[in-house]
Amino acid sequence: MEIDPALLEGISLAGSLDRQIDKPPRMLPQNGTLQALSQRRPKAVMWVQQVVSGRFAPSAEETIAVSKINHGVRPVAVWDLPTRVLYGALTMRLEPLLPAVDRGQAQWAAFKRAPLNYEGSYIVATDIASCYQYIDHGLLMDELLIQAGEHAAVNTLGDLLSTVQGRTYGIPQQSAASDLLAEALMDRLERTLLRRGIQAGRYNDDFRFTCRSWSDAVRAIETFSEETRRLGLTMNDLKTITWKRSTYQRSLDEAEDLRRQIAADAQYDLTLFEFDPYGEEVASQPPDLTDVDREAAARIIERWANVGGRSQIPARRIKEHRALLDLLASALVTLETEPRTDLELLEHLMRMLRFARQMTPAVCRYLAGLADPAPAIAAFDKLLTTRAYLNDWQSWWLQSAIASNPAFGNGEGAKRRIEWVRAALDAQAPTPRAYAALTLARQGQIKADELLRLYDRTGATARPLLVAAIALTRPSTRISSAVIRDNPLHRWVYEWVLTGA
Repeated sequence: MEIDPALLEGISLAGSLDRQIDKPPRMLPQNGTLQALSQRRPKAVMWVQQVVSGRFAPSAEETIAVSKINHGVRPVAVWDLPTRVLYGALTMRLEPLLPAVDRGQAQWAAFKRAPLNYEGSYIVATDIASCYQYIDHGLLMDELLIQAGEHAAVNTLGDLLSTVQGRTYGIPQQSAASDLLAEALMDRLERTLLRRGIQAGRYNDDFRFTCRSWSDAVRAIETFSEETRRLGLTMNDLKTITWKRSTYQRSLDEAEDLRRQIAADAQYDLTLFEFDPYGEEVASQPPDLTDVDREAAARIIERWANVGGRSQIPARRIKEHRALLDLLASALVTLETEPRTDLELLEHLMRMLRFARQMTPAVCRYLAGLADPAPAIAAFDKLLTTRAYLNDWQSWWLQSAIASNPAFGNGEGAKRRIEWVRAALDAQAPTPRAYAALTLARQGQIKADELLRLYDRTGATARPLLVAAIALTRPSTRISSAVIRDNPLHRWVYEWVLTGA
């Protein structure tokens, strides 16, 4: 694809690179190779500009299957660094001219209560199935041109998406840039519904309609389905529910009362945190938590283990389980502030990796903060003996949390752990596969020649991880030059590893 030099002068590659380094996606492990750029940002920006100038051939998109609540799977895209920086910079150019992305606990709570502010006997709750995955590039670019103009930036953005993804639909998830683009298209859908006489409220791709009668509710659902199809999207039939007004309000009240009751029983302060409305992540962490706060968080996790730490949830406890899931992420953030070795808690966390898989990032951040990794490794050994299924995404997270410590490759159970990492070399996605190679290099369990063979079979997106692995083997100058001379990023990563990072 060709990029206009004048456009490159008008976008902030430096600002986009800063976002990549300082605010990585929280549902993916931090890519340590980005730290190699932290002290080289001006040089990195110059390199990215050279790569994307003129004729630019971005690498094909790589997809990681990220676990969602209730056994769902979210396909999260991984792009090579120059492509990510360009994508972010183009979107930053449009940002002041597009609807703002305003998401958080307060906005989610207001969204759920908003239908009760209007007259009507029925309330419809619905959303769009796999929204980001199926956003049509052409329709998205049309809306961006209407809202922002900026033809050069918008057209380049459309070309970039279709080139990287090899199709004409879909935008990458876990990206602030994509959140902004999706908001523009969802705002268009919301406006259309309002013009068609539907009292609609929206949070991201979740919608609520207040309807005067059952017939109005049916019409609202059919209209929503029709308008989503016009945008190349699909209404999520499984999540479309029509409530009587009183039942909807009672459901909200009961859920909030149950969360408050559970928090009160555990002496847990609900005012300290923002909850992710999708029950998967907490964005911020308050300072100066006390021992009382951490003990309360541990009680929340223990209660979850008693209710949800199994394959089947009793019907009478499903609402309690949902409320506990809402509290889990913030409880784990609390424990991160001063992680202590608690063997019973570690057992609960291992069960969470099986039965609340969406909590894997929060679990691994806690494990990574332990002063003594030995208890976590021992708990992980027990998990391995159960032959629990851990997907590539979870394997990547667990390696980043506990496998970098030398203790991981020593002592009783070391052979089984190393075999588990070796099995990850067969991962479908290149980046988890490359991270497994890096883990083996850290443990001295892989040779430079094998890493070179992997390097040749791996694309530009995951190669920096393999360069780091090769550097750890302290190879000959001949071998090191075979990878670091491919591009400056590889050289910077190699030098960063040699400094002991």
